[in-house]
Amino acid sequence: MTGSGFLIPSPSGTSQVAADSGVASPLETLRARVGEACQSWLAKSPSRDTRANYDCDLRQFLAFAGIPGDQPEALLAIRPLQISAWRDDLREQGMTNSSIRRKLTVLRSLYSYLQTYGYLGTNPAHSDFVTAPAVPRDGKTVGLSPEDCRSLLDAPKDITPPGVRDRALLAVLAYTGCRVGELTRITVSGYKTTGTHKVLEIFGKGGKERQVPLHPEAVERLEAWLDEAGLRGVPNGPMFRPVMTARGNGKKGFAPRPLTRRAVQKLVERYVRKLKLDPSVTVHSLRVTALTTARERGSDIIDLQEFAGHSDPRTTLTYIRSRDRLSKSPAYVLRY
Repeated sequence: MTGSGFLIPSPSGTSQVAADSGVASPLETLRARVGEACQSWLAKSPSRDTRANYDCDLRQFLAFAGIPGDQPEALLAIRPLQISAWRDDLREQGMTNSSIRRKLTVLRSLYSYLQTYGYLGTNPAHSDFVTAPAVPRDGKTVGLSPEDCRSLLDAPKDITPPGVRDRALLAVLAYTGCRVGELTRITVSGYKTTGTHKVLEIFGKGGKERQVPLHPEAVERLEAWLDEAGLRGVPNGPMFRPVMTARGNGKKGFAPRPLTRRAVQKLVERYVRKLKLDPSVTVHSLRVTALTTARERGSDIIDLQEFAGHSDPRTTLTYIRSRDRLSKSPAYVLRY
Protein backbone atom coordinates (compact mmCIF):
# COMPACT_ATOMS: atom_id res chain seq x y z
CA MET A 1 0.00 0.00 0.00
CA THR A 2 3.01 2.20 0.17
CA GLY A 3 2.90 4.80 -2.54
CA SER A 4 -0.79 4.26 -3.26
CA GLY A 5 -2.14 6.79 -0.79
CA PHE A 6 -2.67 4.50 2.20
CA LEU A 7 0.34 5.28 4.36
CA ILE A 8 1.11 2.43 6.71
CA PRO A 9 4.35 2.51 8.65
CA SER A 10 6.76 -0.35 8.37
CA PRO A 11 7.79 -2.26 11.53
CA SER A 12 10.75 0.13 11.82
CA GLY A 13 8.57 3.21 11.39
CA THR A 14 8.77 4.40 14.99
CA SER A 15 9.05 8.03 16.03
CA GLN A 16 12.34 9.88 16.26
CA VAL A 17 11.99 9.98 20.05
CA ALA A 18 11.64 6.22 20.18
CA ALA A 19 14.59 5.88 17.81
CA ASP A 20 16.71 8.10 20.04
CA SER A 21 15.78 6.18 23.18
CA GLY A 22 15.99 2.80 21.48
CA VAL A 23 12.61 1.79 22.95
CA ALA A 24 9.30 1.82 21.07
CA SER A 25 6.15 2.64 23.00
CA PRO A 26 3.31 0.06 23.11
CA LEU A 27 1.27 2.25 20.75
CA GLU A 28 4.11 2.48 18.26
CA THR A 29 4.67 -1.26 18.41
CA LEU A 30 0.97 -1.93 17.84
CA ARG A 31 0.87 0.57 14.98
CA ALA A 32 3.82 -1.07 13.29
CA ARG A 33 2.41 -4.58 13.70
CA VAL A 34 -1.04 -3.70 12.37
CA GLY A 35 0.58 -1.82 9.50
CA GLU A 36 2.71 -4.84 8.66
CA ALA A 37 -0.35 -7.09 8.82
CA CYS A 38 -2.27 -4.83 6.42
CA GLN A 39 0.62 -4.79 4.00
CA SER A 40 0.84 -8.59 4.16
CA TRP A 41 -2.90 -8.86 3.54
CA LEU A 42 -2.59 -6.78 0.39
CA ALA A 43 0.52 -8.59 -0.80
CA LYS A 44 -1.25 -11.95 -0.50
CA SER A 45 -2.90 -11.47 -3.90
CA PRO A 46 -0.55 -11.81 -6.89
CA SER A 47 -2.85 -9.58 -8.96
CA ARG A 48 -1.89 -5.91 -9.10
CA ASP A 49 -5.45 -5.02 -10.09
CA THR A 50 -6.86 -6.82 -7.04
CA ARG A 51 -4.36 -5.15 -4.72
CA ALA A 52 -5.18 -1.73 -6.18
CA ASN A 53 -8.93 -2.31 -5.80
CA TYR A 54 -8.58 -3.57 -2.23
CA ASP A 55 -6.37 -0.62 -1.36
CA CYS A 56 -8.91 1.81 -2.83
CA ASP A 57 -11.81 0.23 -0.91
CA LEU A 58 -9.89 0.28 2.35
CA ARG A 59 -8.89 3.92 1.91
CA GLN A 60 -12.55 4.79 1.27
CA PHE A 61 -13.54 3.16 4.53
CA LEU A 62 -10.73 4.85 6.44
CA ALA A 63 -11.89 8.23 5.15
CA PHE A 64 -15.49 7.49 6.15
CA ALA A 65 -14.43 6.34 9.64
CA GLY A 66 -12.12 9.34 10.08
CA ILE A 67 -9.00 7.18 10.47
CA PRO A 68 -5.74 8.77 9.29
CA GLY A 69 -3.83 6.53 6.92
CA ASP A 70 -0.78 6.50 9.20
CA GLN A 71 -2.77 5.20 12.18
CA PRO A 72 -3.82 1.69 11.10
CA GLU A 73 -4.16 0.52 14.68
CA ALA A 74 -7.45 2.46 14.83
CA LEU A 75 -8.94 -0.32 12.66
CA LEU A 76 -8.94 -2.49 15.79
CA ALA A 77 -11.44 -0.15 17.45
CA ILE A 78 -14.00 -0.38 14.62
CA ARG A 79 -17.37 -1.84 15.58
CA PRO A 80 -20.11 -3.38 13.40
CA LEU A 81 -22.31 -0.28 13.70
CA GLN A 82 -19.67 1.81 11.91
CA ILE A 83 -19.47 -0.66 9.05
CA SER A 84 -23.26 -0.77 8.77
CA ALA A 85 -23.26 3.03 8.63
CA TRP A 86 -20.70 2.92 5.80
CA ARG A 87 -22.89 0.44 3.91
CA ASP A 88 -25.88 2.74 4.26
CA ASP A 89 -23.84 5.77 3.21
CA LEU A 90 -22.66 3.98 0.07
CA ARG A 91 -26.26 3.14 -0.77
CA GLU A 92 -27.32 6.78 -0.32
CA GLN A 93 -24.54 7.76 -2.73
CA GLY A 94 -26.25 5.62 -5.35
CA MET A 95 -23.73 2.78 -5.41
CA THR A 96 -25.00 -0.54 -6.74
CA ASN A 97 -25.67 -3.45 -4.42
CA SER A 98 -22.97 -5.53 -6.08
CA SER A 99 -20.34 -2.81 -5.49
CA ILE A 100 -21.38 -2.37 -1.87
CA ARG A 101 -21.29 -6.11 -1.33
CA ARG A 102 -17.79 -6.29 -2.81
CA LYS A 103 -16.52 -3.52 -0.54
CA LEU A 104 -17.95 -5.23 2.55
CA THR A 105 -16.29 -8.44 1.44
CA VAL A 106 -12.96 -6.61 1.29
CA LEU A 107 -13.32 -5.41 4.90
CA ARG A 108 -14.41 -8.87 6.00
CA SER A 109 -11.32 -10.33 4.33
CA LEU A 110 -9.01 -7.82 6.05
CA TYR A 111 -10.35 -8.51 9.54
CA SER A 112 -10.24 -12.24 8.93
CA TYR A 113 -6.59 -11.86 7.97
CA LEU A 114 -5.90 -9.78 11.06
CA GLN A 115 -7.40 -12.55 13.20
CA THR A 116 -5.11 -15.09 11.56
CA TYR A 117 -2.25 -12.66 12.13
CA GLY A 118 -2.94 -12.61 15.87
CA TYR A 119 -5.69 -10.04 16.45
CA LEU A 120 -7.99 -11.55 19.06
CA GLY A 121 -11.06 -9.36 18.53
CA THR A 122 -14.16 -10.24 16.54
CA ASN A 123 -14.58 -9.51 12.84
CA PRO A 124 -16.83 -6.42 12.83
CA ALA A 125 -17.61 -6.90 9.13
CA HIS A 126 -18.78 -10.50 9.58
CA SER A 127 -22.15 -11.32 8.03
CA ASP A 128 -23.48 -12.13 11.51
CA PHE A 129 -23.10 -8.43 12.33
CA VAL A 130 -23.49 -6.62 8.99
CA THR A 131 -25.87 -7.80 6.30
CA ALA A 132 -24.68 -7.17 2.77
CA PRO A 133 -27.33 -5.99 0.27
CA ALA A 134 -28.86 -8.64 -1.94
CA VAL A 135 -27.57 -8.96 -5.48
CA PRO A 136 -29.85 -10.23 -8.27
CA ARG A 137 -28.92 -13.54 -9.87
CA ASP A 138 -28.56 -11.83 -13.22
CA GLY A 139 -25.86 -9.21 -13.39
CA LYS A 140 -26.58 -5.76 -14.81
CA THR A 141 -24.27 -5.94 -17.80
CA VAL A 142 -26.25 -5.96 -21.03
CA GLY A 143 -25.78 -8.99 -23.25
CA LEU A 144 -26.01 -9.03 -27.04
CA SER A 145 -28.23 -11.15 -29.22
CA PRO A 146 -26.28 -13.43 -31.59
CA GLU A 147 -27.40 -11.19 -34.46
CA ASP A 148 -26.11 -8.00 -32.82
CA CYS A 149 -22.89 -9.73 -31.85
CA ARG A 150 -22.42 -10.74 -35.47
CA SER A 151 -22.94 -7.13 -36.55
CA LEU A 152 -20.37 -5.95 -34.01
CA LEU A 153 -17.83 -8.52 -35.17
CA ASP A 154 -18.22 -7.34 -38.76
CA ALA A 155 -18.24 -3.61 -37.99
CA PRO A 156 -14.47 -3.02 -38.44
CA LYS A 157 -13.31 -3.15 -42.03
CA ASP A 158 -10.07 -4.91 -42.91
CA ILE A 159 -8.96 -2.28 -45.42
CA THR A 160 -6.89 -0.42 -42.80
CA PRO A 161 -4.34 -1.77 -40.29
CA PRO A 162 -6.42 -0.65 -37.26
CA GLY A 163 -9.44 -2.33 -38.83
CA VAL A 164 -7.54 -5.62 -39.07
CA ARG A 165 -6.53 -5.24 -35.42
CA ASP A 166 -10.06 -4.43 -34.28
CA ARG A 167 -11.52 -7.41 -36.12
CA ALA A 168 -9.08 -9.71 -34.34
CA LEU A 169 -9.61 -7.99 -30.98
CA LEU A 170 -13.40 -8.25 -31.13
CA ALA A 171 -13.17 -11.89 -32.21
CA VAL A 172 -11.00 -12.71 -29.21
CA LEU A 173 -13.46 -11.00 -26.87
CA ALA A 174 -16.48 -12.70 -28.43
CA TYR A 175 -14.99 -16.18 -28.79
CA THR A 176 -13.01 -16.44 -25.54
CA GLY A 177 -15.21 -14.41 -23.19
CA CYS A 178 -12.09 -12.91 -21.65
CA ARG A 179 -12.13 -9.82 -19.44
CA VAL A 180 -10.82 -6.55 -20.86
CA GLY A 181 -7.85 -6.64 -18.48
CA GLU A 182 -7.04 -10.16 -19.61
CA LEU A 183 -7.20 -9.06 -23.24
CA THR A 184 -4.65 -6.30 -22.70
CA ARG A 185 -2.25 -8.80 -21.10
CA ILE A 186 -2.30 -11.29 -23.99
CA THR A 187 1.11 -11.60 -25.64
CA VAL A 188 2.07 -12.81 -29.08
CA SER A 189 3.76 -15.83 -27.47
CA GLY A 190 0.47 -16.65 -25.74
CA TYR A 191 -0.99 -17.65 -29.11
CA LYS A 192 -0.04 -21.30 -29.45
CA THR A 193 -0.79 -24.62 -31.10
CA THR A 194 -1.70 -27.53 -28.84
CA GLY A 195 -2.31 -30.70 -30.78
CA THR A 196 -4.92 -29.79 -33.35
CA HIS A 197 -6.05 -26.71 -31.42
CA LYS A 198 -5.06 -23.07 -31.61
CA VAL A 199 -5.20 -21.65 -28.09
CA LEU A 200 -4.62 -18.42 -26.20
CA GLU A 201 -2.93 -18.29 -22.82
CA ILE A 202 -4.96 -15.93 -20.69
CA PHE A 203 -3.85 -14.60 -17.31
CA GLY A 204 -6.85 -13.85 -15.13
CA LYS A 205 -7.57 -12.55 -11.67
CA GLY A 206 -5.24 -13.67 -8.93
CA GLY A 207 -2.58 -14.56 -11.47
CA LYS A 208 -4.54 -17.62 -12.56
CA GLU A 209 -3.62 -18.90 -16.01
CA ARG A 210 -5.90 -20.76 -18.39
CA GLN A 211 -5.73 -21.91 -21.99
CA VAL A 212 -8.75 -21.16 -24.14
CA PRO A 213 -9.23 -22.90 -27.52
CA LEU A 214 -9.91 -20.49 -30.36
CA HIS A 215 -12.83 -20.58 -32.76
CA PRO A 216 -11.66 -20.84 -36.41
CA GLU A 217 -12.90 -17.32 -37.15
CA ALA A 218 -10.83 -15.92 -34.29
CA VAL A 219 -7.79 -17.86 -35.58
CA GLU A 220 -8.25 -16.46 -39.09
CA ARG A 221 -8.51 -12.90 -37.80
CA LEU A 222 -5.54 -13.26 -35.45
CA GLU A 223 -3.39 -14.64 -38.25
CA ALA A 224 -4.32 -11.67 -40.43
CA TRP A 225 -3.46 -9.26 -37.61
CA LEU A 226 -0.07 -10.86 -36.93
CA ASP A 227 0.81 -10.52 -40.61
CA GLU A 228 -0.50 -6.96 -40.87
CA ALA A 229 1.41 -5.73 -37.81
CA GLY A 230 4.55 -7.84 -38.44
CA LEU A 231 4.38 -9.34 -34.97
CA ARG A 232 5.54 -12.87 -35.69
CA GLY A 233 9.14 -11.98 -34.89
CA VAL A 234 8.34 -10.37 -31.51
CA PRO A 235 6.78 -13.19 -29.45
CA ASN A 236 7.27 -11.50 -26.08
CA GLY A 237 5.41 -8.33 -27.05
CA PRO A 238 1.75 -7.49 -26.46
CA MET A 239 -0.75 -8.87 -28.94
CA PHE A 240 -2.94 -5.77 -29.26
CA ARG A 241 -1.21 -2.40 -29.62
CA PRO A 242 -2.10 1.25 -30.30
CA VAL A 243 -1.13 2.91 -33.57
CA MET A 244 2.25 4.62 -33.59
CA THR A 245 0.73 7.99 -34.55
CA ALA A 246 -2.86 9.15 -34.20
CA ARG A 247 -3.03 10.50 -37.77
CA GLY A 248 -1.19 7.69 -39.49
CA ASN A 249 -4.17 5.28 -39.42
CA GLY A 250 -1.72 2.51 -38.64
CA LYS A 251 0.37 3.05 -41.78
CA LYS A 252 3.36 4.00 -39.64
CA GLY A 253 3.04 0.85 -37.56
CA PHE A 254 2.02 0.13 -33.99
CA ALA A 255 3.63 1.14 -30.71
CA PRO A 256 5.44 -1.61 -28.75
CA ARG A 257 3.06 -1.36 -25.81
CA PRO A 258 -0.36 -2.86 -25.08
CA LEU A 259 -3.64 -1.09 -25.62
CA THR A 260 -4.96 0.18 -22.30
CA ARG A 261 -8.23 -1.08 -20.91
CA ARG A 262 -9.76 2.33 -21.45
CA ALA A 263 -8.64 2.32 -25.08
CA VAL A 264 -10.37 -1.05 -25.62
CA GLN A 265 -13.51 0.23 -23.92
CA LYS A 266 -13.60 3.32 -26.15
CA LEU A 267 -12.97 1.18 -29.21
CA VAL A 268 -16.02 -0.98 -28.45
CA GLU A 269 -18.12 2.08 -27.61
CA ARG A 270 -17.26 3.59 -31.00
CA TYR A 271 -18.52 0.55 -32.92
CA VAL A 272 -21.62 0.32 -30.70
CA ARG A 273 -22.51 3.92 -31.62
CA LYS A 274 -21.77 3.29 -35.29
CA LEU A 275 -24.19 0.34 -35.34
CA LYS A 276 -26.78 2.17 -33.18
CA LEU A 277 -26.86 -0.72 -30.71
CA ASP A 278 -28.10 -0.38 -27.15
CA PRO A 279 -25.83 2.35 -25.66
CA SER A 280 -25.59 0.26 -22.48
CA VAL A 281 -23.50 -2.31 -24.37
CA THR A 282 -19.91 -2.31 -23.11
CA VAL A 283 -16.80 -4.38 -23.69
CA HIS A 284 -17.95 -6.59 -20.79
CA SER A 285 -21.13 -7.34 -22.75
CA LEU A 286 -19.09 -9.58 -25.03
CA ARG A 287 -18.11 -11.72 -22.04
CA VAL A 288 -21.75 -12.00 -20.97
CA THR A 289 -22.77 -12.79 -24.54
CA ALA A 290 -20.17 -15.54 -24.91
CA LEU A 291 -21.20 -17.30 -21.70
CA THR A 292 -24.93 -16.90 -22.32
CA THR A 293 -24.76 -18.13 -25.92
CA ALA A 294 -22.57 -21.12 -25.00
CA ARG A 295 -24.97 -22.07 -22.21
CA GLU A 296 -28.00 -21.80 -24.51
CA ARG A 297 -26.25 -24.10 -26.97
CA GLY A 298 -25.63 -26.83 -24.44
CA SER A 299 -22.34 -26.09 -22.66
CA ASP A 300 -22.07 -27.53 -19.15
CA ILE A 301 -21.84 -24.99 -16.33
CA ILE A 302 -18.57 -26.52 -15.05
CA ASP A 303 -17.02 -26.21 -18.51
CA LEU A 304 -18.27 -22.61 -18.65
CA GLN A 305 -16.74 -21.93 -15.24
CA GLU A 306 -13.33 -23.08 -16.48
CA PHE A 307 -13.79 -21.19 -19.74
CA ALA A 308 -14.52 -17.97 -17.86
CA GLY A 309 -11.78 -18.42 -15.26
CA HIS A 310 -14.19 -18.31 -12.32
CA SER A 311 -13.42 -19.90 -8.96
CA ASP A 312 -17.08 -20.65 -8.22
CA PRO A 313 -19.80 -21.81 -10.64
CA ARG A 314 -22.26 -19.51 -8.86
CA THR A 315 -20.28 -16.57 -10.23
CA THR A 316 -20.59 -18.03 -13.72
CA LEU A 317 -24.36 -18.29 -13.32
CA THR A 318 -24.61 -14.54 -12.77
CA TYR A 319 -23.33 -14.07 -16.34
CA ILE A 320 -26.00 -16.24 -17.92
CA ARG A 321 -28.89 -14.17 -19.24
CA SER A 322 -32.33 -15.70 -19.75
CA ARG A 323 -33.05 -13.97 -23.05
CA ASP A 324 -36.59 -15.29 -23.36
CA ARG A 325 -37.53 -15.04 -19.69
CA LEU A 326 -39.84 -12.03 -20.13
CA SER A 327 -41.80 -13.82 -22.85
CA LYS A 328 -42.41 -16.67 -20.40
CA SER A 329 -43.57 -14.43 -17.59
CA PRO A 330 -46.74 -15.47 -15.71
CA ALA A 331 -48.07 -12.01 -16.57
CA TYR A 332 -48.96 -13.31 -20.04
CA VAL A 333 -51.01 -16.29 -18.85
CA LEU A 334 -53.21 -14.41 -16.42
CA ARG A 335 -56.88 -14.22 -17.35
CA TYR A 336 -59.56 -12.44 -15.32
